[in-house]
Amino acid sequence: MTTNPRRIELEGPANFRDLGGYPTADGHHLRAGRVFRSDSVSHMSESDIAHVVDVLGVLTVVDLRSPHEVETYGHGPLGAAGVTVRHQPIIDEIRPDRIERDPDAPPPGTMTVSEVYLSMLDRYGARFAGVLAIIADPVNQPVVFHCAAGKDRTGIVAALLLSLVGVDDGIVAADYALTEEHMAELIARHQARADAGNEFAEVGQSYFKIDADSMRAVLEGLRDQYGTIEGYLLAQGLEPAAIEALRSGLVE
Repeated sequence: MTTNPRRIELEGPANFRDLGGYPTADGHHLRAGRVFRSDSVSHMSESDIAHVVDVLGVLTVVDLRSPHEVETYGHGPLGAAGVTVRHQPIIDEIRPDRIERDPDAPPPGTMTVSEVYLSMLDRYGARFAGVLAIIADPVNQPVVFHCAAGKDRTGIVAALLLSLVGVDDGIVAADYALTEEHMAELIARHQARADAGNEFAEVGQSYFKIDADSMRAVLEGLRDQYGTIEGYLLAQGLEPAAIEALRSGLVE
């Protein structure tokens, strides 16, 4: 178990966290209880569902996993509880096993984590912008976005969002690195479910190390090319109105 105060304790997801409370460079903070990040929500107990729906008030789930992952593991039970599920697949180039990858993508073993992430941001920029557009619309909030481990695709979306609203790179990178604290328990939960069902675990034992420097390098790489994170997202098709909605709606 971890002692991360941002973690929402659930029986299914092990990496469900509130992005609220992070400070911005101009002295404000993100509103609590508006945007959450998570690992897969495919397996949730009745008490998990009750907490997420009735206590947290989540209205929308944004599922970043590939169609193959969703076909195998499902979107989870929140849709049946009245939560809107939006499937916004982002290909995970860091895991070639059982996950769809672009056939001409560079082999992940030949690249650093930050290089893989920057490749994903270059190739699937419109998809990342689409996720942020969903989060920006207040009718979708409170919202949770997730992938399998809540690490790579989810980590990139969280970094873009936090950076866009003015959170310092060090804090953004530290939020990304928090997932490392949850990986042992997360993997154990997934493996236990797989063993019980005689199937593959959604999150395997092998994964790239999660460190803050990798996310710092990603943010620096985007700025080198686009000037700002806002510049990157505008270039990918995110509307200025959505950017303003994120900043005005999520920061207090």
